[in-house]
Amino acid sequence: MTDNKTENPSSTESTSTQPEQKTASTTEKTGNQIWLVAIVVVLIIVIASAIYLNNKIQGLEQGANSKLDNINAQSESMTKQINTLNSDIDQLRLQTEAMANSIAGLYQQEPASNEDWALSEIEYLLIIATHRIILERDVDTALAAMEAAELRLRDLNNPDLIPVREQFVADINKLKAVNTVDITGLSIYLADIIDRANSLPLKKVVLENGEEKAVQEEMSEQEQNGSAWRNFISSIWQELKGLVVIKRSGETRRALLLPDQEYFLYQNLRLELENARLSVLRRDTENLQTSVNLLVTWLKDYFNTNDAAVTNVIETLQKMSTLDLKPELPDINSSLETLRAYIRMSEPGHSDSSDTEMPQP
Repeated sequence: MTDNKTENPSSTESTSTQPEQKTASTTEKTGNQIWLVAIVVVLIIVIASAIYLNNKIQGLEQGANSKLDNINAQSESMTKQINTLNSDIDQLRLQTEAMANSIAGLYQQEPASNEDWALSEIEYLLIIATHRIILERDVDTALAAMEAAELRLRDLNNPDLIPVREQFVADINKLKAVNTVDITGLSIYLADIIDRANSLPLKKVVLENGEEKAVQEEMSEQEQNGSAWRNFISSIWQELKGLVVIKRSGETRRALLLPDQEYFLYQNLRLELENARLSVLRRDTENLQTSVNLLVTWLKDYFNTNDAAVTNVIETLQKMSTLDLKPELPDINSSLETLRAYIRMSEPGHSDSSDTEMPQP
C-alpha cells in the first residue's frame, strides 16, 4: 500500500509538465512568426521606397531634358534671329556705302553751285530719314540723314532757304529728344549674363532640405489618415533616419539646397534671361519689365547680394526695367513737305514766290 501511494505523485507531476512544454513551444513559434512578419514588412517598405525614388528620379530627368530641349530650341531661334539681323545690318551698310560713293562721285562731276542737284540730294536724304523712322524705328540713322541734309542746305548759303532750314532744325531737335535704346547692346549684355549665370554664387544661408520636408509632410499625412501599421512604419522610418548622419568636410558654401534644386534654380534663371532677351529684340517693354522684376526678385532671394557680380547684374536689370523699348517717335514729314514746296515754287514757269506763301513750320 505504501508503494502505490509513492508512485502516484510522480505520475501526476509528469502529466502536468507536458502541457507547459507545449505552451512554451507554441509561444516561441508565435514570436518567430511575428519577427518574420516584421522583417517582411521592412523589406516591402525598402522595395517600395526604392521604386518610388526611382520613379521620382526618372520624372526629374524627363522634366530636365524637356526644359533643356526648350532652352536649346529658343537658343537656336535667337541665334537665327541674330544672324538675320546681322545680315540685314551688313546689307544696309553695303547699300549705304554704295549710295555714299555714288553720291560723292556724282557730286564731284557736277558744279558745286548747282542748287537743283543739291536740293535733290537733300530731298533724298530726307526720304531716307523718313523711311528709317517709319519702317525701322531707327532714330540714329534718321538723325544722321537729317543732320547731313541740314549741313548740305547750309552750304548752299541761300537766304530763301532759311524757313526750310528752320524746319530741319526743329525736326532734328525732336529726334534728339527721343530716348533711344541700344537694342543690340542690351541683347549682347543679356547673352553674356546667360553664359555667366551658373557662376553666380548662392546666398550663404542654411536652407531647408526640400526632400526631407516633403517626407515629413508625407509622414504627417500618414499619421493622420493611416492605420496602425502605417504608424508603425513611420516610427521605424524615423528610427532608421536617426541612425544615419551625413557630414561633408571642406565645403565653402553652406547652402543646403539639393543638387537638383540648385540645377533647376540656375536653369530657371537662364530661361527667364532668355525671355528678357527675346522681349528686347521684339521691343516688348511690358514683358521685359515683367521678366526683369522676376529676375531681380530671384537674385535677391537666392543669390549672394554681397558679391560684386550679383550686385552689378541686379543694378543693371533695375535700370533696364525703366527703359521704354518702343518710345513714341516724332513726325519729320514737315521738313520734306517744306523742301518740296520750295522746289515747286522755284521751278521754271511757276508764279513768283511773292504770290505764293511758303508753308510755315
